[in-house]
Amino acid sequence: MDMDKMMRLVDASHALNKTLASALREIDRRALNALVLVKRHGNALAGYGVVAQAFRERAASLKELAKDMQHHVSPLILLQMRALMHKRVADSFFHVENLMGDKSCSSLSSKRQEWLTAVADEELEARVLFQQLLAAVDRIQAGIAEQEYVVVNGRIEAALSEGTGAPLSRVSRDMGGAVDIVSQAIRNYRRQLEESFNEISTRI
Repeated sequence: MDMDKMMRLVDASHALNKTLASALREIDRRALNALVLVKRHGNALAGYGVVAQAFRERAASLKELAKDMQHHVSPLILLQMRALMHKRVADSFFHVENLMGDKSCSSLSSKRQEWLTAVADEELEARVLFQQLLAAVDRIQAGIAEQEYVVVNGRIEAALSEGTGAPLSRVSRDMGGAVDIVSQAIRNYRRQLEESFNEISTRI
């Protein structure tokens, strides 16, 4: 991975973290608003209260999953930076060999090969870290799917509770919108990760 792609991955990870934090706060706020409505209307909205509580619990779970995902990012970036630096060292040996021409010695070639071997080992390690990061993304996407299921249940409960006068349809719509933001952000991030992962895999 070259420096530009690595920096794009760093920027994407940072942007995703901000998006998730903001959207998950919004999800929790919407769930709290729903619980306040439920409390106001008593037993008439008991079914929606269960949904709102589940929605809030899933949001907390997603927050933990997002935190776990971020823990995988830094080691991967550091390893990629190290591999990039070592590749430049190997290239510098190659450049010196070319300048020396027939006067080049075998020790230069041997040193260059050592650095290239280090780069290859680091790319193998990076591949493992990418797989771990993608697995963490999988867990978030599974959590999002659960949250989307809760949103559907919320819309059903809102439809059943229309006679209470509580604006649950709007609350459910807002909840769904916040979940969609999380879902879209993680899909975009996964796409970028897979491109970087495939690039490394083709070189191994």
